[in-house]
Amino acid sequence: MQYFNYRAIDSAGAVQCGRIAAISTVEVDLQLSRRGLELIVCKPSHAVISFLYGTRRARVTRRQLIDFTFHVQQMTSAGVPLLDSLKEFRDGAEHKHLCAIVADLIDKIESGSSLSQACSAHRAVFRPIYTSMLKAGEDSGRLVEVLADLSSLLKWQDETISSIQRVLIYPAFVSVVLFVVIGFVMTWLVPSLLSFITSAGGELPWHTHWLIAVSNAITHHGLAALMLLVVGVISLSISLRGSSAARQWWHQLQLKLPLAGPVLYKIKLARFCRCAALMYASGITLIDTLKHGESLVDNLVLSKALRSAREQVMAGEKVSNAFQSQRELPPLLTRLIRVGESTGGMDSAFMQASYFYERASRESIDRLEQFIGPVLIVFVGAIMSWVVLSVIGPIYDLVFSMQGAM
Repeated sequence: MQYFNYRAIDSAGAVQCGRIAAISTVEVDLQLSRRGLELIVCKPSHAVISFLYGTRRARVTRRQLIDFTFHVQQMTSAGVPLLDSLKEFRDGAEHKHLCAIVADLIDKIESGSSLSQACSAHRAVFRPIYTSMLKAGEDSGRLVEVLADLSSLLKWQDETISSIQRVLIYPAFVSVVLFVVIGFVMTWLVPSLLSFITSAGGELPWHTHWLIAVSNAITHHGLAALMLLVVGVISLSISLRGSSAARQWWHQLQLKLPLAGPVLYKIKLARFCRCAALMYASGITLIDTLKHGESLVDNLVLSKALRSAREQVMAGEKVSNAFQSQRELPPLLTRLIRVGESTGGMDSAFMQASYFYERASRESIDRLEQFIGPVLIVFVGAIMSWVVLSVIGPIYDLVFSMQGAM
């Protein structure tokens, strides 16, 4: 799909210009005609402009997907036909790429496809869980309820990511400021003051000698260390993309990180349980629910455990026993699933587990946010105290010795 610049005329005779994503000029004409526009002329955008435009705006964010899902759900629940709901969103969408995707959905639905089939052609925007729940809603006649569940799920994911970003903003800001300050102090201030002290014949204590060693290391080898760090990060990124063993090690390390590891573990479990509850309630089979859950957790360790549990269930094992055999999955989830098996409310069991882990993850994030601030303050204070005592202390001693000599 590429971008075309077009000029068209509407029913009132006004000329409209713009850019549209399409496969060919024929598709451009079809899309514009469905919008009530008559194409005058169109030509492909310049390759460089199309590339920059596409890379800058091609990504559909989660909030834009929430707006789309919420709009379609509200319109269809009010009795507006699906096609009219999609056309209403298309005409009012500000994001050009999403507008082009919705226009393609309309074309496919008018050609006889269902909404889930049309969405499955855009897997980069509509994940498999999205299209699977849509299909289950269409088959069961509960499309409006499924759209409401999808909107709720996407909102929860967005709120969770926003809370994590809020926790990380303060440490990231303090780390950047501290890096700049330490770089300035160690590469310019400390060498200048210490050269003055040593030239005046002052004696240096042991902690000042340590400061000199750190300053020399940063001054002479800081750039090389920074380049080595950048190369290491790039190498790790390449390894994670090309090696499943490296991803397995990295995902296992994430779950074992102090403080952050338990929080990530609870968030991933909450995501799996909530999605599993919504999928199972919408009519998706348990096997397919577990299969989708393997990709939802976004962690190879948990994904492998869910895959093993799914294979045991397919072999005839009870779901609770299959989950119990996986040490990566918590006992609480197994107990709730066992209750769901006995009562026939598996979706309720998953939803109860989701509520527990969502609450636990929120509390852990709040505690982590409260903990990070004081720790960073103590860390920054300790470094600055070391610098002050190691530099200002010898200066005071030198001044007092000079006053005594006078």
